[in-house]
Amino acid sequence: MRIKFVGDLMCHSSQISAYFDSKTKTYNSFKSFEYVTDSLQNANLTLGNLETTITEISSEYSGYPRFGSPVGYLQGLKHAGFDILSTANNHSADKGPNGIDTTIRKVFENEMIPIGTYLSMEDFQIRKNFFHETNGIKIAIYNYTYSTNGIPVRDGRIVRLLNAEQIQFDVAYAKENGAHFIILWYHYGNEYEPKPSRSQEYWSKLGLEAGADIIIGGHPHVVQRIDFFQDPISNEDKLIAYSLGNFLSAQNRQYTDGGIILSLTLEIGPNNQKKILNVQSEPVWVNPRNYSIIPIQKYKNLQIPNQLPKHLEKRMFEFESHLKKIPGLGITSF
Repeated sequence: MRIKFVGDLMCHSSQISAYFDSKTKTYNSFKSFEYVTDSLQNANLTLGNLETTITEISSEYSGYPRFGSPVGYLQGLKHAGFDILSTANNHSADKGPNGIDTTIRKVFENEMIPIGTYLSMEDFQIRKNFFHETNGIKIAIYNYTYSTNGIPVRDGRIVRLLNAEQIQFDVAYAKENGAHFIILWYHYGNEYEPKPSRSQEYWSKLGLEAGADIIIGGHPHVVQRIDFFQDPISNEDKLIAYSLGNFLSAQNRQYTDGGIILSLTLEIGPNNQKKILNVQSEPVWVNPRNYSIIPIQKYKNLQIPNQLPKHLEKRMFEFESHLKKIPGLGITSF
């Protein structure tokens, strides 16, 4: 099974303006994904962190600090090839209970699956354990966040929070129900820090000790290291990607203007041994002029029709040079 993960999918005010079509009076983010769609669709599953809420009320459209994005933002994601969106993050409750509801409903309506937020306890009981099977390989995915920025989650809605007992329970349930690979998708850490925090290391270790195979992280808005190793007891592969950076945003602080597409192959070998193969990180950078995501290697190979101005090209290549220094990352497979 081939899986691809990207980092934070944000939608700042300037992006909302850029996505507006004055002729049709509608919004669509697809132009942002024009150059990465081929890559995103080249997988059995493609996953990203939806770090905004969705609203149908135009007066609620807003960027930082309380995000509210038009439904057209999701339409771009759908056409780009996303299958699953994590919705548990510190901005989940930005627009209150209705924002949680609309986000979940519209993600489903756009033929993607939201993980991490729930309409009610009943909805939680139905959707809390997400399983997916491809080519006989069954995976389980759970999404948790460290907080909702102090905004209460009201009226019975649920945002899945980091909780040691809950994580251990979830992983045990997934194992008992035949999951070959268990993926924990964390929203954690400190913003803009190049190295994982002690908290990130704690939650990652806890998840792996509980029996998870892969930890995927977001929230710092910069790319952090990837640990890829064999478990000394089981000899099975394990992977921690502490932060995949920003896949799409209008942030311009150093190293927040890009991220990676992390792709990997899951395989069940002889004697049911689990293997994580062909781990690759594809660097991408966001053009601040129109918010198009540029796969850097394709740009260097002249496979992108648009030429950046020299000062932006310089910034993009500086970002790429920075990525090459991050431990475990590389630009090719391990």
